[in-house]
Parts: sequence; structure tokens; C-alpha cells
Amino acid sequence: MKKIFPWLYLIGSFILSFGLGLLFKDKYLLGSISLFLGCVQTYITTKGKWYEESIGIVRNLLSIAICIFAGMYGGAIFAVVVYIPLSVFSIVNWKKHEKNKVVELNKMTWAKSLITIMLVAVGTALVALLLLLIPGQNLAFWDACCNILNVCGILLIALRYKEGWIVWILCNFVEVVTWTLALVNGYSQNAIMMIIKNLFYICLNIWGFISFIQLRKKQEEQVTAPAEAQNL
Repeated sequence: MKKIFPWLYLIGSFILSFGLGLLFKDKYLLGSISLFLGCVQTYITTKGKWYEESIGIVRNLLSIAICIFAGMYGGAIFAVVVYIPLSVFSIVNWKKHEKNKVVELNKMTWAKSLITIMLVAVGTALVALLLLLIPGQNLAFWDACCNILNVCGILLIALRYKEGWIVWILCNFVEVVTWTLALVNGYSQNAIMMIIKNLFYICLNIWGFISFIQLRKKQEEQVTAPAEAQNL
């Protein structure tokens, strides 16, 4: 079953992604491609493989087009300036901390969690103010919040913290609100697919978080087992 599951997952994700895209008339099927690549990337990430963000780079290139069509320039700017460089950093950092072909995870502290929350709040406010200066910018606060949360999630995952999945789950909820507003206001023809994509990503990111908990537990057991054996 373990050998069959990846293929069933990929085939199912492909059918779902492009089936929904055709059903909701996704413009150029950009949302469908993004959804499918996200499914592939999530699966690879749950396995702790260093090359997962190579797919993220392609997804970011697609998101640039989607955000420009929707007049939400924050997403496009962040993709070029932040997301793609962070993806490259993640690839290098995960490869550097690979052990037995799987990345070694870090442990988050309460102090780091508090600092992260404060930086997200401040970052959202500052980016929203900057986006308001761009002519034609839509939903500046929501656009800023989505991108800051996404950056935070990418950075935490790049630094090998499982809490990055929690941030991504929160980001997905915010994106659902954002694209719902874009749909209601007629800002984007890709809005329906982006809403569905984020609802689906909520499930994928919950799966990713659980997978990282299990991976972290397994790695801790591998560390403590030799020490306990020496004490016997």
C-alpha cells in the first residue's frame, strides 16, 4: 500500500485540480496547475526531502501571473523579492542538514513563537501601508497579511520548524477570505479556483503538520535510543 499511495495521491490530485479548473473556467488553468504542484510539493515536504522547494519556485512563477491578473500586486512583488530567494535558501539549508536522506527538524521555543507573532503583526501593517501607495492595488490589508504569513511559513519550514505548517494553515484561512472578497468584487477570474485551492491546502497542511510531528518524534527516539543503551 505504501508503494501504491504516492501514485494514487498524484493521479487523484491531478484529476481534482484540472477537473475543478475546467468546471469553474479557471483562466489559462493557472489555478489548476498551482493546485496540483502544491499537492506534489506537500507530499515531498512531508517526507523531509530537500528538493521540495524546487517545485515551490515554479508555483511562485505561476502566482505572479495570477496576482497580476487580480490587481493584487503584493503577491507578485513578494514572489520575486522574497518567495523565490527563500525557496533557494530552503533547498540549500535542507540539503545541508540532511541525515539518512531526510532533513533533521528543529524545535521551536515559546520565546521564538512570541517573536514570530510580533513580527507577523508589524510586517502586515507595514506592507499594507506600502501596498496602498500602488495605483490599482486591491485588498491591501488582506494581500499583505496573506503574504507575510506565507513568508513566515516558508521561513519556518526552511529553518526546519514544524510550526511552519501551523502558520500556513492560518495563511490558508486568510487567503480564503481574501479571494472571497476578490470574487465578490469581481477582481479575479481565478478567484473560485484560488478559494478551492486554499481549502484543499488546509487539509494538506494539517497532514504536513502531523507528518512533521511524527518525523520529529522518530528523530528524537533515534537520538535517545543510543544514549539509553550506553547507560544499561
